[in-house]
Amino acid sequence: MDRASGGNTDEAEAEAEAARIARVYGAYRASARKRSAWAADNSGNVAIRAELLDRIWELAGPQLRGEGAILDLGCGAGHWLEALARGGVAERRLHGIDLIERRASQAARRVPGATVSHGDGAALPHPDGAFELVLALTVLSSLSAARARRVLAEVRRVLRPGGLALVYEPRAPNPANRETRLVRRAELERGGDPEASVTLTLLPPLARRLGRLTPRLYPALAACPALRTHRLTSLRRDEA
Repeated sequence: MDRASGGNTDEAEAEAEAARIARVYGAYRASARKRSAWAADNSGNVAIRAELLDRIWELAGPQLRGEGAILDLGCGAGHWLEALARGGVAERRLHGIDLIERRASQAARRVPGATVSHGDGAALPHPDGAFELVLALTVLSSLSAARARRVLAEVRRVLRPGGLALVYEPRAPNPANRETRLVRRAELERGGDPEASVTLTLLPPLARRLGRLTPRLYPALAACPALRTHRLTSLRRDEA
């Protein structure tokens, strides 16, 4: 296969993946139950995001407080870019990329000082060693194993030697959501050397029912390891 035809194949694959993701999210938006469960202002969802942000700072504090560039891979509408900017990370350091053009545009408007691209995580438009930190938050589980391998290879490529990637994924299968798959540790090693791993995220259907008691009950319930549904793993690119 020549270079041009290979490029066309990659573009067609990315377009097909974007169409698939758009169909999935369209179905989610059409479901009143899904919209209610994922409402941004639900106190349980607020607590879930706050806990994850705290753990991101714990595992990648030096990178976030430094001066190197940071990439949010699969940035969606820019929630995490905005959260990092509000936490004191200079917007000029922040980069995002998303396969869905509409979401990339939303992220660019949400954090105007960041550099946001519409593109494919399996073929990142960034040079080797460009980033101090890469975030991939519930990205890999939404992809086929083959595409996830390519994404992880790209993560390793764009990290500087010694750079860090943080991957947040479910730690058990979710039979209620057939659009996701379980990402195992052996697969993650393609993106770097696993350095640290923490379990977190109170079982979301439970967290979303806590209502006004969330500030008190969420931390207490999340202290039980059996009720934590996700894992945040840091991957270090070797210095060589």
